[in-house]
Amino acid sequence: METKTALVTGSTSGMGLGVATSLAQKGYHVIMCGSRSTEEALEAINKVKSSALQSVDYVQSDLKTEAGMVSLCKEVDRICPDGVDVLVNNAGMQHVTPVEDCTLAKWNEVVAINLTAPFYLISHFVPRMKQKGWGRLINVSSRMGLVASANKSPYCATKHGVVGMTKAVSLETAPYGITCNAICPGWVDTPFVQAQVENVASQQNISIDDAKKRLFCDSQPTGKPVQVSQIAELVLFLCSPGADSMTGTSFVMDGGTSAK
Repeated sequence: METKTALVTGSTSGMGLGVATSLAQKGYHVIMCGSRSTEEALEAINKVKSSALQSVDYVQSDLKTEAGMVSLCKEVDRICPDGVDVLVNNAGMQHVTPVEDCTLAKWNEVVAINLTAPFYLISHFVPRMKQKGWGRLINVSSRMGLVASANKSPYCATKHGVVGMTKAVSLETAPYGITCNAICPGWVDTPFVQAQVENVASQQNISIDDAKKRLFCDSQPTGKPVQVSQIAELVLFLCSPGADSMTGTSFVMDGGTSAK
């Protein structure tokens, strides 16, 4: 069976690392991507390599700038001249502040990483997916791509944008055997969320455990955070033949919060 290549952005920690690890375990040639140097990302790279069935590459990239995105694409093209088969746009960031305190510089940074980078990478890699007649575009949005939360204007705007872009791209690529879907997680047990846990603990003068309870248990009906492994399993399913007819869809994994 032909080995497929998957590019996973933001894959040195959290959801991206979990997705990269699972794809590598299933026999994909995985190209990891992150802002850290190879030396700084070595632990994550070795974690993925330790159970990989095919080769694992790493490309340092700065998705905040056009030059950084161009550089990433050039290096991926060098590694994989035939183009990637699976693109997981996972890299993301947020800035929590009231709208009147959010600077234009911070707004632009969140937009660049959360929305512009996925757009740029999709536009770059889709042509070769079309030529091959197969491809999987998976955009990590958020529950905040469907609803909203105070003090997260840039994050909510970009994650809503990802959902809209996913729908539009799915219509363009469907005739070519390419699917484009979004994943909208709620609270996921990752370092990204840990920073918010610490912020809540500090603001409300409560313990870390109490802050976790308020964020996870009180907001998600399941009473627990989503696990990285569950996100990874969803990605694997979206890459499988069983998901061939699923495109333009946003898959919510938030412990039932959206049902409230």
